[in-house]
Amino acid sequence: MTTSVMRSVRACLRNPATAAVLFQFALATIAHGAPPPGTITFVGTDSNIYYCDTKCSEPKCITCKAAAINVRRDDAIVPVADSVPDAGRAGATAYGLPTFSPDGKRLAYSSETHKEAETSFAVWVYDLARRQPAQIFESRIERIVYLAWLPDAQHLSFLLAEPRGLSLILAEVKESAPVRIVTTGMPLYFDWSAQPGEVALHTLALDSDRTEQVSLMSLTPTSQSIVKVLSSGRTPFKTPAWSPDGKHLAYIANYHAESNIVVADADASHPRSVVSLPVGENSFVWAPDSAHLVYSTALTPRDPTYHGIKLVDVASANSKWLTHNEVAAFFFAPDSRHLAYIGVPEDKPYCSWYVIDIKTGAEKALGNFLATQEESIAYNYFDQLAVSHTIWSPDSSSFIYAGVRLAGSPGQALGFAPPPMAYIVPIDGSEPHAISNAVLAFFSPAP
Repeated sequence: MTTSVMRSVRACLRNPATAAVLFQFALATIAHGAPPPGTITFVGTDSNIYYCDTKCSEPKCITCKAAAINVRRDDAIVPVADSVPDAGRAGATAYGLPTFSPDGKRLAYSSETHKEAETSFAVWVYDLARRQPAQIFESRIERIVYLAWLPDAQHLSFLLAEPRGLSLILAEVKESAPVRIVTTGMPLYFDWSAQPGEVALHTLALDSDRTEQVSLMSLTPTSQSIVKVLSSGRTPFKTPAWSPDGKHLAYIANYHAESNIVVADADASHPRSVVSLPVGENSFVWAPDSAHLVYSTALTPRDPTYHGIKLVDVASANSKWLTHNEVAAFFFAPDSRHLAYIGVPEDKPYCSWYVIDIKTGAEKALGNFLATQEESIAYNYFDQLAVSHTIWSPDSSSFIYAGVRLAGSPGQALGFAPPPMAYIVPIDGSEPHAISNAVLAFFSPAP
């Protein structure tokens, strides 16, 4: 990994409002033609949560103090320092982490309220049909850093940041219902099985032994326990994940100092290595068809750049390169035929969107951008995010992101920029559809 590429990652995956300079930008445009199906949710630059259909002529705010208020579109060019309001001022509440339930009927989100003497953190669930919010958790000291629904759409899990590490919390989606601590660790990655009461974990324990392991935990209404340890010791990856059809579990294990992607049956029995990995930090994502995985390796420690992307056929264990480009994150479309990825051009202070046609191998560039701080955090954990969120429209025709869209390959620095916006980007290369001022955006899951 070259030093210039590492600098490029830091330059493009950051909050444009806090950058010292920005670059030639593309003014917001509205694309013509039929919008893709589905619903989107986004965090506005005012730190409120919105949702709308993909035409999004009148986004609905679910956290604004005034009921049913619509978002204000602001295409004005402003100084960089004024691009995003200060949501952390005393008395203000900032909302984030909008997360659709698997059935698309509810939205979970977090809140952080600052008062003169104290700060409070909470988890909320909003019923889209009834237009009713419900608070299901509150803490005075523990910040919410991630939300993930369980497959039954009746339970929600979330990570709390505590002084010593992270805690995984499980809650029934009912107001005033008790919550339970599933486990603690740092780091802590997980995926819930379609089978009730099963969670795959990858964590470093907080006890004196500091043991890192991948394991399978079983939960009943009154107990919980590790039923199988899948790998113990250094495992350079983030998230174990069940295949979308629920038949297999994939994780990375260390065999004789060599890292391998392992695919087992759903109960973690009959594990087999499908890929031997190079030395480095690894990430993989299941294809929705459950027949393929894509994976990549970051060769330099603590650097978020991955070297290319490979596709592996799970049944045959055959793999092939999809791209040799340096990438920051990648996302499978619901049709399993298309893969969007964030490229990191060498010696360029921005990132680029690409889409690969898995069947033909054709690769298409879809524009350059600077990410917001919120999107940057999501991209850094894209493999964990893949089990709970999607950037793709249900019909695989488009994807969504929030940031500052750039015109061409700019080389001249400017000290002014428009506020970041959410864009729906058609993969056929037609003009992106500007939705609204936003710092983070997602689609509803495919049915």
